[in-house]
Order: sequence, then C-alpha cells, then structure tokens
Amino acid sequence: MTDLKSRKLIRDLKSIPSPVFYIFAAVALFCGLFVKGLNLHGVVTSIFLILLVACASSDIKDGIVPDAIVLLIALLSPFKVLLTEMHTPEVWFQHLIGAIVVSVPMLITAILIKGAFGGGDIKLMAAAGLYMAWRATLGGAVLGICTAGIYAIILIILKKANKTSKIRLAPFLVYGLAIFSLYYEQLFNRLSIVAQMC
Repeated sequence: MTDLKSRKLIRDLKSIPSPVFYIFAAVALFCGLFVKGLNLHGVVTSIFLILLVACASSDIKDGIVPDAIVLLIALLSPFKVLLTEMHTPEVWFQHLIGAIVVSVPMLITAILIKGAFGGGDIKLMAAAGLYMAWRATLGGAVLGICTAGIYAIILIILKKANKTSKIRLAPFLVYGLAIFSLYYEQLFNRLSIVAQMC
C-alpha cells in the first residue's frame, strides 16, 4: 500500500514540469513580490501562487491535481494567517470557513451529479480556502467557474466541443484564486462602493 502511494506521489509530481509551469511560475513569483512587496508577505504569496500554477500545469498536462501540492497549500495557510495584522480567533475561523464554503457544495454536487467536479478540484478549493479565508475564496471560485463557463460556450460555438464535453477546471479555478489572492482588498472595496450606489 505504501509502495503504491509512493508511486502515485512520484507520478503526480512528474506531471508538473512543463513549459507552461516554468513560464507561469516565473509570472507568479513576480506578481507576488510586485503586488505584496519584497517582504515575508510577498514571499508567502509567491509560494502560494507557484503552488497554484503547479496544480493548473499538472491538470493541463495529465488531468491531475497532485495531492502533495494541495497538502503544501494547506500547510502554508497558518503562515498566511500569522502574517495578518490581527490573527484573532475570528480570523482563524474565517480561514476554516474558507476551507468548506466552496469545497463542500462542490462535493455535494459531485455526489448528486456524477462527474460534475473532480476530486482534485474539490481538494484544491478546500486547501486554497484554508489559505485565503472564505470571502476571497468565494470570489475566486465564482470568477474561475464563470471563466470556465465562458470558455466552454466559446468551444461550443466554434463546434470544438458539445454540451456533454468535459473541460479541465483547475486552471480556471487557479486563475480566479490568483486574482483574488492578489487583489482581494481592491476588488472588495470597489464592490462595496458599487453596492452602496445601487
């Protein structure tokens, strides 16, 4: 059993290296440090983004979201919380809620509708939610899923897919999560302004 797990781990990690990974990992490193600054917060953000890129790259290449990378994202979460100005019990609770706010509905949907979401996508959202807290996770998931929907519609219009075709969701989730991990405060403030105007 242990030997099988080791082989799966090696196989999963081998699915990451690709030109797509190296290019976007470099972009992730730059974005994390540029947006969050040349400090510990910027370093942790860059690591998170690179791990997200690894998940997306692996899914694009082999249709796998590696468990080892998802685990590393979850293990990075306490460092993110400790870097916040107020790591109170309420803040920790928001991160715990983040782990379930998207992943649990995805899990329920996958049980009710066979093949709706892959196990790797669900685990990715749980780990990313633990890192990002619930508001940013929810925003990232909505952006990612909407982008995936637009992509699917374009493929159908171009007759490169049909309504039963499946697309790999992790790259789109990673896109949404990356945007909200970098610009959550700005996006949230603008949405608040728009809500007040309506």
